[in-house]
Amino acid sequence: MAVFGAGVSGQAARRLAHALKLEVCLFDEAGHGDSDDFAQDRLSEFDLFIFSPGFAARHPWRMLAEGSGRPCYSELGFAALNWRGKLLGVTGTNGKTSITSFLCAALQKAGKKAVEAGNIGTPLSDVVLSEVNQVETIAVCEISSFQAELCTGLAFDGLIWSNFAEDHLDRYDSMSEYFAAKSQLFKCLKDNAPSVLGTDVVQFAPQMMAGHGSITVDRNCAVELEPESPFQIEPQRTNFALVSALWQALELPVDALVAAGNSFQLPEHRLNLVTTWGDVSFWNDSKATNFHAAAAAVNAMHGTLFWIGGGSGKGGDLGSFARLIAPKINMAFLYGEVAGSLATSLRAQNAKVEIHADFVATVQAATRAAIENSPAIVLLSPGFASFDQFSSYSARGKTFISTVFSLKDAFYSN
Repeated sequence: MAVFGAGVSGQAARRLAHALKLEVCLFDEAGHGDSDDFAQDRLSEFDLFIFSPGFAARHPWRMLAEGSGRPCYSELGFAALNWRGKLLGVTGTNGKTSITSFLCAALQKAGKKAVEAGNIGTPLSDVVLSEVNQVETIAVCEISSFQAELCTGLAFDGLIWSNFAEDHLDRYDSMSEYFAAKSQLFKCLKDNAPSVLGTDVVQFAPQMMAGHGSITVDRNCAVELEPESPFQIEPQRTNFALVSALWQALELPVDALVAAGNSFQLPEHRLNLVTTWGDVSFWNDSKATNFHAAAAAVNAMHGTLFWIGGGSGKGGDLGSFARLIAPKINMAFLYGEVAGSLATSLRAQNAKVEIHADFVATVQAATRAAIENSPAIVLLSPGFASFDQFSSYSARGKTFISTVFSLKDAFYSN
């Protein structure tokens, strides 16, 4: 068999294949595998192909493999063939990780064996190789559109599709193509397995979604949570409603869901309150790497708002994004590759804007403005990828946190 990509997914797939006593050739364009050259004359050497998520449908290697008529899998799909327990899928433009973590935590609270896997960080192949690969274990898999494109091997006992909004238009030619990638997952539902959809998923393709008999969920949920629960504010309120709908469809105990909802800690960099000092609060939402996520965070804030945005672009309509957020923010502080074009779009909506070349300088400027105009909120919810100045959204979020606390020390020492 051939595995493409020597990153986290590819290496995990190779480990699983070796454990299954299969011969593997790892192809990697950067030279980190067994070969960096795959061509037509090599097709006959392999019975099946496994692709890491970074290989788009138009990549020459993937086109060759899919054109051969032999099985093509994602790492996730190949691993699922060897998973003994139940499998729950979670996808969506935003909220996937929070929903996956919470659903897993709630299942554990209900006394079930449950494990997170997939796009959340742990390849399912590695979970398959662990001691938790048992009939009674439920794997909750976060699934990106990249992983959904090749869905062979997946068989879900339940699915949540949280939302659908503009994203990844540097990979897909249109929103319809992006939607089609995610909708491949419906082919993977077992008979009578429930699927839960956010309202904007249904609104994008109402006729297609109607044919699946799915449960449609909005932000309302009949379950009462404590005031301190992280699910009391958007977008987490809607995430809880989505999990609650699947929970009820699977006939699981509601008291365990409520207990999990009251005690759950959100993953890092997802609209987390960093600190409050004086009358200024600082919120870290570095995971907001698209317009939909950033707009949701902006809408969740109430008060004088100083928004930090920017980074590297993934395509999309800047004008529409600017129209969504401009009325909600008091001033935008922009950095990075997209700062200039985003500033133009925001100024067209009469928004006040400052541009800074460096991220830390941007945080400093926003903090200074918030202090001078307190009570106020400083919100990092960039709306763009981090890769122009950072290795990941996590690195960007950590820099925001450390900068905020260093500024706090500086202000208190004066």
